[in-house]
Amino acid sequence: MDNKENKDLTAYDNRFHEDPTSFNDFQAADYIKELKNQDKNDEAIEVGRTFLEVAPELKRYINYFGYALYNRYINIEDEKIAENETLFFAILDEIANVCKQERYSPLEAAVNKAIKYVSKKNPVDYGKLSEILEYLDAPTLDDTPFINKEGREYESKKEKWYRMKVRALYEVKDYRNCIEQANIALTLPLKWHYNNLNWVKYYRGVSLIEVGRYEEAEHVFLELKNSFKIVNLSSVLYKLYVNTGRENDAYTYLINDFFLSGYDASNLDNYVAIAKMAHDKGVEKAEKIAAAMINKIKSNAYETELDLSEYDNESADSLFDMLYSEIMYHLERYIKREEGKVIYYNNSRNFGSILQENEDDNLFFMQADFIDDEEVRKFDVVEFSRIATYDRKKKQASTKAVLLKVLYEDINY
Repeated sequence: MDNKENKDLTAYDNRFHEDPTSFNDFQAADYIKELKNQDKNDEAIEVGRTFLEVAPELKRYINYFGYALYNRYINIEDEKIAENETLFFAILDEIANVCKQERYSPLEAAVNKAIKYVSKKNPVDYGKLSEILEYLDAPTLDDTPFINKEGREYESKKEKWYRMKVRALYEVKDYRNCIEQANIALTLPLKWHYNNLNWVKYYRGVSLIEVGRYEEAEHVFLELKNSFKIVNLSSVLYKLYVNTGRENDAYTYLINDFFLSGYDASNLDNYVAIAKMAHDKGVEKAEKIAAAMINKIKSNAYETELDLSEYDNESADSLFDMLYSEIMYHLERYIKREEGKVIYYNNSRNFGSILQENEDDNLFFMQADFIDDEEVRKFDVVEFSRIATYDRKKKQASTKAVLLKVLYEDINY
């Protein structure tokens, strides 16, 4: 089949130069559409801008004009955009001012191109990203997940907008608006993909901390803790408790994370916190071992006047083992310890409960939370500490026992 011949625009050209106000709605739209289709985008832009000025009553050509702008200035290589970003964003603003968010409009395509461009930069300009997102009306965006040719499902336009907007607002420290947009997102009947929902909750939580709403923030992080492994939420909770004067809760989370994580040089910040805890508690030996280990991992990462020369020949991982023993077998120096009796233990699933007098529910524990590899039995008296957690079945905050040790067996019930 032969390609369709281009329409002769001579008559339109002559009329435009003689009197652009003589065009009706159909003619104006047809003229700019044909100019655009013939890759005469510069001419289409000139005609469109003229119609905007001299014939504001004309409407049907607007999206064709917008696509001419899009083709000429927006849908180009990133290198070309970088040569004149001011022009790129000025054209984006022009498209947003004349085109509505509707079918056959170039607005969403133009905004998406701008989002991709800004998001690729390192570092990302989150202030600019937030401004770009404002060109779109989030409530009217499509909430149907996108499905590609292979049948794979991806986030919807609305889900993407809220994911990016919440992150951008947090990064620019607009915490109150971040919380507001996250609250809106969490009320929407969206089908969430990847970890998007957890990220929205996370940025809401850290923003709640920034505005001093600590109790709400704690609830957010406790709910996320076991389902969102990308972020070390134990560290987040530690900082939350430190900043709210809950020293015992902070140190319990810190030590429990130290216990569960094992040696890993990437946990340097936690080791520094351990050293500071030992310093605050006046336990010099633990501080010295921790300081020596930290400085083995990264030179001068922990400043101290203590003499660490006795550990010069030790490696970082051997110092970790020494610190582990020093902390775990003297927990009472750092955190509150309690005693209780195991009244239930499931051997096949390795969890149980400790009697709670004057409490409606007994205290939950897991075999993995025992410091030593001990065989746990019903009626064992154990020593433990408590941390706040989240009961998914009851959908409420709860507590659990951690850092457990078996003391003795007491069959007198």
